[in-house]
Amino acid sequence: MKKILLGIRSLLFFFRTKLKYGKKIQIHMMNSIRGKFIIDLQSKSKLKIGTFLMSQGPLYLKAVDNGQIIIGNNVFLNHNVSITAADSVVIGDGVDIANNVVIVDHDHKMNDTGVTGDLVTAPVQIDRHTWIGANVTITKGVHIGEGSIIAAGAVVTKSVPSFCVAAGIPAKVVKDNRG
Repeated sequence: MKKILLGIRSLLFFFRTKLKYGKKIQIHMMNSIRGKFIIDLQSKSKLKIGTFLMSQGPLYLKAVDNGQIIIGNNVFLNHNVSITAADSVVIGDGVDIANNVVIVDHDHKMNDTGVTGDLVTAPVQIDRHTWIGANVTITKGVHIGEGSIIAAGAVVTKSVPSFCVAAGIPAKVVKDNRG
């Protein structure tokens, strides 16, 4: 019975988001969405979600201006994940993201009077079969290679090669499993 209710909820979510966002969103009909799922697509932004997204919620996806968020197939997003794109955030197939993760592809510009409304952007890409630990922050311009692990609590400000483990603030490669 629980699976049937989850399936019905997934279908309702699909139809509600398609009605609200139309062509700005591509989402598969069947996903496993639990808890709150908040989508905020502004201006000319886009969201694409592959087949079988599993979310524990709350999940917050926001794209501003021409920003786009692309989430691959068979992705797991634990509770309290926040993804914001002003350029692009791409998450590959089979990625697992733990709780309390923040992914953002931009910073605010500053001048001598403080923070301005302008943004500095650079795309974020997380390749397939990557695991992102709890309480991780991933900043603009980062590319995390296939099969890598980002340890809990890391702040990722630079790209991480494939098949490596990165940890710390700022995150550094602590183990290299490449050939």
